[in-house]
Amino acid sequence: METVTLEVPEPQLVEWVRRLSPAVKQSLLRVLIPEMDSLEQLLEYGDDRIREIALQRGMDWDRLNEEQREKLVGDILHEA
Repeated sequence: METVTLEVPEPQLVEWVRRLSPAVKQSLLRVLIPEMDSLEQLLEYGDDRIREIALQRGMDWDRLNEEQREKLVGDILHEA
């Protein structure tokens, strides 16, 4: 079987990737970023942890607006 090389401008390739289904995009990211599973686990942990901290302080993370979230994170960072 012969290999064919196709030259595709990067903007065109980016457009094709944008049209992929979310599942295929995630598979593509896993190929491009081998540590993707570790990153996702870290993000999940962080997401769970910030909700837990907010709850401990009598707040519902999901109901906070952006400014309130930034203040909470700032307060946490300045405590350390």
